Amino acid sequence: MYISIARYAGMAGKIGEAASMVQQGFVPMLKGQRGFLGYAAFASEQGDIVALHLWESAEALTNSREKIRAWVTSNLTGFDEPSERFNGTIGPHAIVAPQSGGQDQSLYCMVRKAENIPGPDSMVPVAKEVVAATQRIPGFRGAYASRSADDQTREATVLFFDNREHAQAAHEAALAVMHKHLPGATVRVAASGETSVLAMA
Repeated sequence: MYISIARYAGMAGKIGEAASMVQQGFVPMLKGQRGFLGYAAFASEQGDIVALHLWESAEALTNSREKIRAWVTSNLTGFDEPSERFNGTIGPHAIVAPQSGGQDQSLYCMVRKAENIPGPDSMVPVAKEVVAATQRIPGFRGAYASRSADDQTREATVLFFDNREHAQAAHEAALAVMHKHLPGATVRVAASGETSVLAMA
């Protein structure tokens, strides 16, 4: 699996207008693309809009990128290019089905970033332990860990929970594991908030 995370700085106030258009037009287009696995978007508590794409592979995303760009350019003013983008192959992960928790039910999403992490061989067992600790928290819906395709010392983890309280508890459990094994790593919550759009293939 492959993930793409886009951040649109300072645009949280536009989520209401954008979400309905994305739900009605963008999501059906995505679901028609080969290799599409999921999409979520939310206005973060940090003041940004964050959009997450899940695909079977980097190739599947690449093959759909022109259609994605064309739709966004035609329908969403100001969203042509994100302020920041993270792409990477998903490593350790876990999901609960149905991930959305039910029809039209939003989830709380947290995007955590880690920097100065060791190589893949050292990191995989730590990431697996983090995912396992996360799964034990009530309200768990999904967790995806990915190393950056552009910088192998950076990692992003995306968490889906039923509410903020449980997501925060999972974050604290993960921090305990990471501080034990990776004292040199820097870990922070980059974005968090209730999803306005959530669509799984």
